[in-house]
Amino acid sequence: MPDPLEKIKDLSEALEELRLHVGGADLRVCDHQVNAQLYFSLANACLRNRVALLYGGMGANKTTLVNLLGSAFTGQSFDEIENVMISGHPEQTEEKIVGFIDPRQWSSPLKSRSDPHSATFSESSHDVKGIEVLWTPWAQSKWKVINEINRFPSGKQNLFLELLQKRKVSYAGKTLELGDTCYFATMNPDFSSTYPLDEALLDRISISVPATQPDFLASLSLASRNHEVWDLANSLPKFTPSEFEKLPHLVADISLNSQVELAIISMLRDFTLCERAPNYDKTQLSGNIKPSKGLCAGCHYFNNPEVCCWQVDEGLSDRVRQDMRSYTRAMAFLLDISDPDQKIEVLRAVAPYVVWHRITPNRIQLEKPPYYGAKRLEYVKDLCERSINRTLNERRDMNMTFAQAVDGEISVQEAIGELSNYDDPIARLDYIRALERRT
Repeated sequence: MPDPLEKIKDLSEALEELRLHVGGADLRVCDHQVNAQLYFSLANACLRNRVALLYGGMGANKTTLVNLLGSAFTGQSFDEIENVMISGHPEQTEEKIVGFIDPRQWSSPLKSRSDPHSATFSESSHDVKGIEVLWTPWAQSKWKVINEINRFPSGKQNLFLELLQKRKVSYAGKTLELGDTCYFATMNPDFSSTYPLDEALLDRISISVPATQPDFLASLSLASRNHEVWDLANSLPKFTPSEFEKLPHLVADISLNSQVELAIISMLRDFTLCERAPNYDKTQLSGNIKPSKGLCAGCHYFNNPEVCCWQVDEGLSDRVRQDMRSYTRAMAFLLDISDPDQKIEVLRAVAPYVVWHRITPNRIQLEKPPYYGAKRLEYVKDLCERSINRTLNERRDMNMTFAQAVDGEISVQEAIGELSNYDDPIARLDYIRALERRT
């Protein structure tokens, strides 16, 4: 079997040579400089049951890139992949998206109502075992694309919430198990015909990547393209079904060291711990009780630039931990990064894209230079960077003390005394409380 990494590299080069994707190298991962839109899409193609959202203005190559990758990874034609995709608009119905009842069954002869095997619905029987649902190609596809997801009203968005949460779809009493699937969504900025995405749905979107317009040189390159996309798509390398199915197993073989695991967990706690929230859990806040609404006034952590809690309104769910681990592994696999010490640098590159769409930054902080109210991703990058650096540096002794107490190397009371000297939310609200429960 050909080396999958070589095949992915050939695919990336073919996209550039055919001028099907000409994005700039805007993402640095260790010594690699790559295009975020392309490489996070490739990473998602190597995973299963994760959702990648490409966010950006019209004409930023979001949908075309995802369909091109779908054609290459599934071995189908570009037209076949494009025809399976669903696009958002208010009149899109559940029947058009997932399936509908086979109308031919209603024209079959009625069975006796006393027949225990009857599949016919009647006023005296609610047996729907015999109802046949014709599932749409999109529902059955292992490469699912939701184009312009924010054109679906909130009621229609609930369909995707259930689908992404349960990995199954139900209609007319029938259930279709989706199995391992690649999910992609695209989203334009807010227009008059778009709808806000539900926060629960956003939490189930694993990673969000800005898709920017071609720069000057890229526009010149696109202008020299002499063939249509669907013609050029036929020239892309294709994966066989067995090669495509093998990719998530290769990613799963990538190991993450304890340094990366600790940085991920600490980052989640940095964003989530709140001294004034119920159970110190910021995910339990609602309504106008948020850091941006005055919750943090007078707190001794407020205005401390090294502390994340007051700088965003929401906490992070455990899904974020799972997504960070998955995409860190996938990116290390794609870039062939095996050095354990470099995995933390991969996490630095990945983490902001997993977090930024799930939280609301403190507006006052976001409006300051260098963010100017618009650079939300850069704002979150800085918060993630501070969290990782603090875990690797200032928290080193704190983490060691806690680990020694858990392992029984020092007494719980001694550890609590040492941890009390750290003015750190994780020490005060997590470590000390956990040790107190052991006494």
